[in-house]
Amino acid sequence: MVKSVPMRDHSVVIKPRRRAGAGIVIMLVLLLAVAVTLVGFGFLSPTRLVFAQEQTLSLLHGGVLDREEHTFIDACVELPDGESNQAVARTIRTITFNDGTSLSVIFSTSPTPTTAPCGS
Repeated sequence: MVKSVPMRDHSVVIKPRRRAGAGIVIMLVLLLAVAVTLVGFGFLSPTRLVFAQEQTLSLLHGGVLDREEHTFIDACVELPDGESNQAVARTIRTITFNDGTSLSVIFSTSPTPTTAPCGS
């Protein structure tokens, strides 16, 4: 919007109106977009969220020294029909940082059919 101001010699000077706070609004919108993206990763793909957390923590702890990932069958259940079994796989990811601290994250899958014998 333009505002006209009369001058002493009756000439008109047109001053453009300043947009105060536009930069702050853009920054807040970008911050909100990043937060929504991280929440989406947390629900849809926790492995990717862990990678982002790992990189952020590595900045605070002087970098990553070692990564170790171990996957195993945590539980195996025989179904009542006696013909099929269901297994739950668990993955433990351990990250060791340069300052000696470590982070362990555990992922579990939902029960899936398996051919492995249970109870052995």
